[in-house]
Amino acid sequence: MYLVSLLLGLGLILVGLALATDHRGIAQRIVGTHLNPAHADPSLLRTFNRLGFEHPGMDFLRYAPRQRRFVRVWGGLLSAFGLAFLAVGVVLLVRA
Repeated sequence: MYLVSLLLGLGLILVGLALATDHRGIAQRIVGTHLNPAHADPSLLRTFNRLGFEHPGMDFLRYAPRQRRFVRVWGGLLSAFGLAFLAVGVVLLVRA
């Protein structure tokens, strides 16, 4: 039980630090693939096209730097959350 908390905390810290520091461009890759509406479901894009207006997020490239910063901030918060998990795991391990 304690090992799960320790491993989860360590994993969250590592993933959060990778996002926060943009290690090897991972934040850019996440923004470019997961947050880009051009990679949305093709049937959804066809529906918007058939109705005669553009997908609301297609001005994506204008907001991409802001979204990359948003992903990096959430990476820092994820790292802090992982640190809390790690601290709880250590406290539980020491008390037992």
